[in-house]
Amino acid sequence: MPLPDSVCLTAARNKKTMSMMKTHGWESNQFGPDPSYAGLYDGPFGPSNSVMSVADDPLALLFYFLPPKLWRQIAVESNRYHRQSIPSRVRSMRSQQRRNGGEDEELEDIRSRLASVVDIEPWEVLRVVALLIARMLMPIRKGIAAHWSTKQVGALPTNRFDLFMGKNRFFHIMGYLHFSNNKSPQASIDRAWKIRPVVDVLQRTFGRGYQTPPIISFDEATLPSCSRFNPMRQFNKDKPHKWGG
Repeated sequence: MPLPDSVCLTAARNKKTMSMMKTHGWESNQFGPDPSYAGLYDGPFGPSNSVMSVADDPLALLFYFLPPKLWRQIAVESNRYHRQSIPSRVRSMRSQQRRNGGEDEELEDIRSRLASVVDIEPWEVLRVVALLIARMLMPIRKGIAAHWSTKQVGALPTNRFDLFMGKNRFFHIMGYLHFSNNKSPQASIDRAWKIRPVVDVLQRTFGRGYQTPPIISFDEATLPSCSRFNPMRQFNKDKPHKWGG
């Protein structure tokens, strides 16, 4: 049975005891199964054989959890969103032209120009994700567009991202990247509809790749922000540590 709080507190205040535990460690008591939880799973658990077979291949591991079918669906939904957005974009671009005092294009000309954009391909979505990861590893404070700069930025080589994708194409895909159909009836009742296809796939593939043990402990906490660029602290009124911890 657990020790009383008074005993734990006394030990915590004993500097000699704590120093010895810090140096030599401590032993944990192994409790037997609680008879009140009979019938717990007693089979093998941990990473599955299928996921371990691709563990040494980063690309295969990516496609294990996020299979090619999902990337094809993302491309389809992104193209669908692009087509759905054309009418509102046509009106917006026409209004912008009039505000700027330039020559007005015919609405049909604008519509044709937007509709003629080449469809997004699944491999392009993957390449966009790869470029975002590259930016995460080596960011430029001037903004992501600076990765296409023809002038050297700090110690970084110039225009490296253009070797993989043109800037306009990248921002086109980023602007229309979608995982599900906004016009679906589910969009009004499913709060996670925008990411539902990704969530469903991950729930299936993570369940296939890892068998949970009979007893598992998990916790959720808020960590205080250490960012130099955004020092604002986050407050969660329902957390045990409301300001992080």
